[in-house]
Amino acid sequence: MQDIESVDITRLIVDLGTVQIYTSTVQDLIDQACIEFHIDDLLKAGQRQWKAVMQYVGMHLFPDTSVLKDKSLKPLGNATIPTNCNRYDREVLYKLCDYYIYISNVYSKLVSTVAFSYFCNIPTNTMDIWSTEEPSSLAFKMWQKLQRSRKDCILDRAYDSNSPVGTMFVGNNEFGMNQPGIGDNATQRRAITAQELPRLDEKKSQELHAIDTQFTDAAVNNTV
Repeated sequence: MQDIESVDITRLIVDLGTVQIYTSTVQDLIDQACIEFHIDDLLKAGQRQWKAVMQYVGMHLFPDTSVLKDKSLKPLGNATIPTNCNRYDREVLYKLCDYYIYISNVYSKLVSTVAFSYFCNIPTNTMDIWSTEEPSSLAFKMWQKLQRSRKDCILDRAYDSNSPVGTMFVGNNEFGMNQPGIGDNATQRRAITAQELPRLDEKKSQELHAIDTQFTDAAVNNTV
């Protein structure tokens, strides 16, 4: 597999108390997954293979996902025994989210909520559920960050395609160049308006003639 020198192999990603997750651990698991799946160059691998790699990493990194659960306990309703409601620690997952986006960029892969869920070994519908939470919540912000990063990936990929269509897609997405009143549509609209000018002049002449006739008739009848 091709080496990626830009990946920091010593940095701590997150401290889970009993477990510390380092970038070197993640990189080792990525390398092992590529060997097992016969991926020679992960940069050239497709999205399905990337998701398989992320799933491999997640299953080995977090075989017991209880380490990702919130450690803070709070009383629930009238219950006397505090609980974490089996809730994931959003701050921990947020840090993992940042690193997942980073390695996705390093390997030129589209960001997705599914691949991130594989990376953390959590249910794939978790992000969908969090997308319905309050916008101020960390869970919603995490989902939003993934969505925005995905859109940015798609725009970059379209531009990197070296195709005029890709460039137009980026321009339309960012600046609305294909929207009414902007770009070619606006030019076409102005051209249509110019073509209609003779008809407008003709209509105006007819209206002026009618007004002139009314004034002439009124003058004859002394009504003005």
